Amino acid sequence: MDHDALNARACPAPVAPARRIESIDAIRGFALLGILIPNLMSFGWPAGAVFAPERIIADDPWTARGVWITEVFYLGKMMFLFATLFGAGVALYARKFDGPAPDTGSARRPPLARGAGLWYRRCFCLLAIGLVHAFGLWYGDILVWYALAGMTVLWWVRRARPAVLLSTAAFIYVIFTLISAAWTQLGIHMSGPDMMLGNPAAEFVAYTGTYPDALRARVFTLLQMYIFYVPTYLPALVGIMMGGIALLRTGWLEGARPARHYALFAIVSLALGLATTLGARTLIYTHADTLPAATWMSFAQLCGVPLSLGYAAAIIWCVKTGFLRPVFRALEAVGRLALSNYLLQTLICTTLFYGYGFGRFGTIGYPALFAVAGAVWVVNIVFSLLWVRRFRFGPAEWVWRSLTYLRPQPFLRESTP
Repeated sequence: MDHDALNARACPAPVAPARRIESIDAIRGFALLGILIPNLMSFGWPAGAVFAPERIIADDPWTARGVWITEVFYLGKMMFLFATLFGAGVALYARKFDGPAPDTGSARRPPLARGAGLWYRRCFCLLAIGLVHAFGLWYGDILVWYALAGMTVLWWVRRARPAVLLSTAAFIYVIFTLISAAWTQLGIHMSGPDMMLGNPAAEFVAYTGTYPDALRARVFTLLQMYIFYVPTYLPALVGIMMGGIALLRTGWLEGARPARHYALFAIVSLALGLATTLGARTLIYTHADTLPAATWMSFAQLCGVPLSLGYAAAIIWCVKTGFLRPVFRALEAVGRLALSNYLLQTLICTTLFYGYGFGRFGTIGYPALFAVAGAVWVVNIVFSLLWVRRFRFGPAEWVWRSLTYLRPQPFLRESTP
C-alpha cells in the first residue's frame, strides 16, 4: 500500500471534488429535484391531503391530473433513489478504511470495525441536523430516518457478497413494506377515514398563524409518525440501503457496465415500472372503497422499483455518453449540494406557505403547485452551479463534515486539506 493511502486511512477526510463519481451525483441531483413534487403537497396542504387529496384540496380535473402525475412518476420513486444512494454511501465511505475494493479477498483485510466510530458520528451529526429540520421547520423531514437507518447494521454488512446483500435487502424491504401497508389498512378500518385525515381545519389555523402555532402542530404530527412508523418503515429503509451497497459494490452505480447495458436496462425497466405502477394504481383506485390514495401510498414505491432503477440507468447512460451534457452537469452540481438544496427547498416552501411568511398554506392547488416546483428547481440549479465554482462543499455539507471530523474542513476550492 502506498504512502498516500496509508496517510488517508490515518487521517480520514471528505472525498476531494475531483474524485467524486459523476453518475452518483447526477442521480442524487435528479432525485433531489424530483422529490419536491410529492413533498409540495405536504408543504402546502394539511397532512390529510396525502390520504385524500380530493377531499382536502379540491375535487376538480386539475387536482386529479396533478395527483395522477405525482403518484405515478414521483411518489416513492425519488425516495427509493435517495435511500439507495445513502446505502451506496456506506460502501463509498468505507473505502477510506478498507481501500477501494474490500471484497477482492486480500490475505489481511482491515478489521470490519475500522472507521465505525467515525461513521456513527457522521450519522449522529446527520440525526442532529434532521431533528432541527423536522421540529424547527417541516414535519416531512427524511434526514432523521436516514440517520437512524445508518446507525443500524449497514456498516457491519458492507462486505457481504453483493448477491447475499441483494437477496437479503429484497426480502427485508418487501416484508416490511407489506407490514407497513397492513398497518395502514388497520388504522383506516379501526379509526375510520375521518381520523386518518386528522383535523385539516386546525392545521389551516396552525400553519397560517405564528411560528409557535406551526411548531405545536408540527411536534404533534412528528410524535405520531415516529411512534407508529419507526417499527415498520425503518426496516424497509434499511433494506433499500443494503441494496444500494450491493449496487455500488458491483460497480453498477458507478457506471462500470458498457453504455449499451444501461440503455437496454433503462428501456426495459422504465417500461416494466410504468406498467406495474399504472396497473397496481388502477387496481387499487378501482377496488379500494375507503381512502384509495392512502392504500396506494403504501404500495407506490414497491410497485415503482423498476421505474426508479430505470431512471438511474437512463441517467448513468447519459453521463457515460455525454448526452445532454449541460443538463447533467447541472444535476451533478445539485447532487453535490444535496443536503444544502434539500434544506433550501424547505426554507423556500415554508416561507411561501406558512403564516410567518407569505401565508399561502391551503391556497395553491394544481397546476400552480407544479409552477412552484419549477421555480424552486431554478433556484436549486442556479445556486448549485454558482456555488461549486468557488467552494468544495455546500454550506450544510461543510457543517456536517466539520462536525463529523471534529475540525473545520477546507471550504474554498483552491484550499487543500
